[in-house]
Amino acid sequence: MSKGHILVQQAKEMSEGGKEQLLKKIEQDAHDNEVMYWGCGRAVIDALLRHLNLGTSEVFKAASPLAGGVGRMGEACGALAAGVMAIGLAYAPVKFDAAKVCREDPEYTEAAVRAHKFCEKFKEKFGCLRCSDVKAAVRGVHYKEYTRRNTIEAFEDHAKCGDVTGPAA
Repeated sequence: MSKGHILVQQAKEMSEGGKEQLLKKIEQDAHDNEVMYWGCGRAVIDALLRHLNLGTSEVFKAASPLAGGVGRMGEACGALAAGVMAIGLAYAPVKFDAAKVCREDPEYTEAAVRAHKFCEKFKEKFGCLRCSDVKAAVRGVHYKEYTRRNTIEAFEDHAKCGDVTGPAA
């Protein structure tokens, strides 16, 4: 385990002050990832992978096409989807249990409840869950109306998505 990485279980057992400091680092890294590299899903997942040792590079790859509202469709926010993925990585079971239907599996239930709470908090903060609506909320311009490309204004508008990836992480 490299410096700066902790296991999810260790994070769960940290003091409140330690958790707050860790959350600030993760939030800043997810924000910076989005601003520097673009791709909200991978921006969130990378910060969580680096700080919590949560998954592998395969998870980063899987989160990459979440950008732009999943496959650039403007639908579910990729940062939101990546946050839900991370909850699954931290809390969900690793395989089906033939003896239990989903609601009988406490790990499955915990992951589902946590994901629901995360989505509620995300919606409370941004007012919506759809990428195009989140972008409109943070940029002040609707996704479909966003036509400035390859300009400093386009970069500045895009950088506002870091204000979504940070809190999502």
